[in-house]
Amino acid sequence: MPHLIIEYAKNLEDRISVAALVSSAQEAMNRSGLFASHNIKTRAKAYEQFIAGDKGSSFIHAEIRLLEGRSSREREALSSAVFNCLCQFADGVPAVSVEVREMDASCYSKRVPF
Repeated sequence: MPHLIIEYAKNLEDRISVAALVSSAQEAMNRSGLFASHNIKTRAKAYEQFIAGDKGSSFIHAEIRLLEGRSSREREALSSAVFNCLCQFADGVPAVSVEVREMDASCYSKRVPF
């Protein structure tokens, strides 16, 4: 069920393979052992207009959305694994970040195959 949303500066598309970034980040999530691989949903979104601090020529940010129930240690390890993955693609990128958010299961709805 986890969602990995990668946001990035569109100008990075000239320097990195976004498809490889998404695939690598998905694999980092999978290697965590916290989820079944078929449940991980990863996507990326480019931004043309942004301000990223004083030296904000580009950025990569990942948000990991999880249902409650993982320990702080598990969330920290997951954040580190995805961060390290993003950094492999971030040569010359001044801003790289990852945030893990817990979702309230009572407020989350989804449709599953019949």
